[in-house]
Amino acid sequence: MMVRHIAVVGMLCCMILPGSGGLTMARAQTSTTSVDGPIIAVLDVQQVLRRAAAAKGIREVMEARRKKFEKEISEERLQLQGEENQLRKQSTILSPEAMSNKRRVLENKVSDLRRKAEQKRGILNRAFNGATRELRQEIAKVLADLMKEQNITITLARKAVLVFDQRLNVTEEVLKRLDKNLPNVKIDIRNPKNK
Repeated sequence: MMVRHIAVVGMLCCMILPGSGGLTMARAQTSTTSVDGPIIAVLDVQQVLRRAAAAKGIREVMEARRKKFEKEISEERLQLQGEENQLRKQSTILSPEAMSNKRRVLENKVSDLRRKAEQKRGILNRAFNGATRELRQEIAKVLADLMKEQNITITLARKAVLVFDQRLNVTEEVLKRLDKNLPNVKIDIRNPKNK
């Protein structure tokens, strides 16, 4: 029996939302009557992260930025391909030394483009992670307020629960409050060198 209680406590501790600083599982809407046992709720965190207005905004902004970065990189790649074709045409005219120098310059440009693409991917990833962290922190705050208001003792993540009474589900209430508290998230897309 004691092992079962320890396992449940361990499972609950593993369901903490990243970056929230505390237990942030689902809460259920309960009646105001006193209950001897714990008051349990269930939250579908993944659904909140998909359906929240701020989450949708993050995805839209990130997709637009990704397309812009891809377009820039693609244009530069085409330019380098043109330079490579031009170099091939000049191979019969240029001396081996001049050809080697021009090829080295072109290879450096290709390497620079690869580094630039990696840097842009890193910037996008950091921006996405920062915005998502802010969203998760707000989910945790909304959930904590709801738990306090409704005297919820434990909130479980939906993915940890196989079957449950839908009256325990607080996902819609959390979504409603989250959309009110945080309709959008500012996404910081800056090059770290410019900070």
